[in-house]
Amino acid sequence: MRQSRIKVSELAIVSAIALLAFAPASVAQEAPATGSDVGSDVMDFLNGPGVPGPLAPLGKKLHAAGFTPKLNMIAVDINNLSEGEKTGKHESLMMFNVGLDTDLEKLIGLNGSTIHFNYLYVPGPHDNGNYFGSYGADSLVGNSGPFIPYVSHMNQFTWEQKLFGDRLDLEAGKSNPGNYFAKSLCNQPFVCQGISLQDGAGFAPPPYANLGARAAYKITPEVTAQGGYWRYNTAFPFSKGWEGWTGSVSTPAAFGSQYIVHPNVGMYFGNVTYETTYKTDRYPKYYELMFYHNDGKQIDMLTSKTHDGADGMYIGGRQTVWREAGESLAPRPTAVSVYGSLYASFDPNAGVPGAYSVQDEVDTGITLEGPFHSRPFDSYSVKFIWQHVSSHQQQFMKTFNTNYTVGPDEKAFGVDANFMLAGSVILSPWALYVLDPNALQATENGVSYNGNPKSGFAVGVNLVVLLDKMLGL
Repeated sequence: MRQSRIKVSELAIVSAIALLAFAPASVAQEAPATGSDVGSDVMDFLNGPGVPGPLAPLGKKLHAAGFTPKLNMIAVDINNLSEGEKTGKHESLMMFNVGLDTDLEKLIGLNGSTIHFNYLYVPGPHDNGNYFGSYGADSLVGNSGPFIPYVSHMNQFTWEQKLFGDRLDLEAGKSNPGNYFAKSLCNQPFVCQGISLQDGAGFAPPPYANLGARAAYKITPEVTAQGGYWRYNTAFPFSKGWEGWTGSVSTPAAFGSQYIVHPNVGMYFGNVTYETTYKTDRYPKYYELMFYHNDGKQIDMLTSKTHDGADGMYIGGRQTVWREAGESLAPRPTAVSVYGSLYASFDPNAGVPGAYSVQDEVDTGITLEGPFHSRPFDSYSVKFIWQHVSSHQQQFMKTFNTNYTVGPDEKAFGVDANFMLAGSVILSPWALYVLDPNALQATENGVSYNGNPKSGFAVGVNLVVLLDKMLGL
């Protein structure tokens, strides 16, 4: 079970970190701004002149030549104060992302062509022996404690080609489907994460790239249709991003066999989105409908029976419902938005190898954006999460722990905020009260507890430092 424990814990690195690692500029806009509905104006701010960094002259020359360096640091700290199987535990994690976008139009005259490359380096986590997930035990707080080996990860290497006035967007190479499908809608994606899409649909954890391709077409300026395919490699967290189609991975001797070949599966995604921004709409909105098919062998955790393929859907929306009267659009108005998303598996007993089965998940909340005119990119939010495990998963947890009496529905109430500091630092504290937490993480990790995880509080903070912007690159 040890290898399975590590893999499931790793699923916790969520959308926010994925975006931060893969696209610092776009992530910076998401963190303080709650998402794509205000993405354009925040992007303008972050890419604007601001205070010139010490390397600004070099950065200007690189941009003119077609090179955009990426360099940022992400630090995560999480504490289960009174929640979980063993309370009062702590985990911290730091990651550095280094990358480069190469504009081939500027470089060699290929119109609309860009090469994206990003590499992630993890100096090392502090997580109580990599067992923080088991201490939390459940699928929300417990699954937020990631395990990443002391190796570097190539997490994006793609060629993107835009055609027909940027209406058609094609991209192929190594990437993660979570960058393009089931966009996180909450104020701080780290606390609206769930394992549903990663286990059910087969989204690999964000640091891990898989071979894939996608095509997106703007039907209108607001409506986009997109489809994609990825070859899911289940060998994480020991994969390094350079693996090919077969997924062969060498593992450290401490984890058993030093050479393993994990199965690979195909993932198919299709979505339609409707999006407006503050530049075009007084009350911006974002809606997405996505369907997926995972063609891998699915394992019923209770019966160990297998079957081929699983399907499901994701639907989400965010709508600005109020904004200050008469306020201009720049840099961003004070506003209130509401959001909600639903994940549903059409196969209640589906689970990729080593995973567990979450059948349904709902995330909803209210966000206050830019309440202080002197700090237009700060935001505050209250939220609610509900997660329902399948009946077979529920029975499996009771079989594993004879004293387990928690029901199949876990709920959490939370608050969070994003603070933009000096234009290049984003500080994001959060707190959750988890009610009736399940024991998914402890069960999967093979931890023997004769009881139930405790309802209670978990708190944490994320820190993002946009080093490239700070340096003027």
